[in-house]
Amino acid sequence: MAFARTIRGDVDPSTLGVVNAHDHLIRVGAGEVYIDADHQLADVDKAVEEGGYFAEAAKRWTPAGGTVVDMCPANCGRDLVKLAEVESRVDGLQVIATTGFHREHVYLETQSHWVNRYSVEQIADLLIADIEEGIDRHDYSGPIVDRTEFKAGCIKIGTAYGKITAFERRCMEAAAKASVETGAPINTHTTYGTCGLEQAKLLKEMGVPADQIAIGHIQRNADVFYLQQILDEGVYLEIDGTYRIKYQPDSNRIMELRELGAKGYGERILLGTDSGKRGYQKAYGAVTGVDYNPSVDGPRMLAEGFDRSYVEQLLMTNGQRFFTMRKDA
Repeated sequence: MAFARTIRGDVDPSTLGVVNAHDHLIRVGAGEVYIDADHQLADVDKAVEEGGYFAEAAKRWTPAGGTVVDMCPANCGRDLVKLAEVESRVDGLQVIATTGFHREHVYLETQSHWVNRYSVEQIADLLIADIEEGIDRHDYSGPIVDRTEFKAGCIKIGTAYGKITAFERRCMEAAAKASVETGAPINTHTTYGTCGLEQAKLLKEMGVPADQIAIGHIQRNADVFYLQQILDEGVYLEIDGTYRIKYQPDSNRIMELRELGAKGYGERILLGTDSGKRGYQKAYGAVTGVDYNPSVDGPRMLAEGFDRSYVEQLLMTNGQRFFTMRKDA
């Protein structure tokens, strides 16, 4: 039977409700926080508040509520005990946890990092264990591994601006092996929307089925011709960065959704918000947050003449399909 793997167990994908395909509720430390302390999201009460806004907004679209895919990967500040507490305290919220890796930039002292000291097979085994046994309580940040009961249901990879470093390629190779072995989908990070096409082609060459790959943050490259090239590889696009006016107006995202839908690609587009800083979350005083897709994007698309069936596909159906764990026979 098809299932999605949440931190509380395997569920029917149709129960995921509104799917936020890329966001962050808990991050307790590590490289991104060292680079910018605004990435610290260690307060459980604040995360419960933020998750509650999302769940309530999701319930306006479906009684099932919604699911947040928490895209904090290995050695980046995961705390599954805190994340599970958040989920347990918010009615109508499910959480999918992530394994895999971010871009090289967020790992300090990368030359000595264990990614460069372990074999690709050993790294893949760690990711597979996160998915099949449970995520390490210490987030692979120390020599002792103590697995929690909470399993990952998604794999992340990330690449730099305009290039894929040797470190990042090793991470991709390990992620591909883990995806093929477990059937877990891969949801990526692109830097300013670059290398999306290269990510898609490389992951396919490494054996990952195209429909288990989503190229993330790609709205930052508001070039529909380029986005269509990526979609022609058979992969999904993950569009997030809501209300990020310092980069581009929201109208660009809406334009991408409209034009790609009209071109027949609507079934392979995911929505997220990537509200991974305190300055991006309502619980910390921002005017927008994790609930932006069901609260703002959905009503806006309806107001701008989108078919309701397409809006519901973007908010719910596509994510439910993509985050289904599956293996080719």
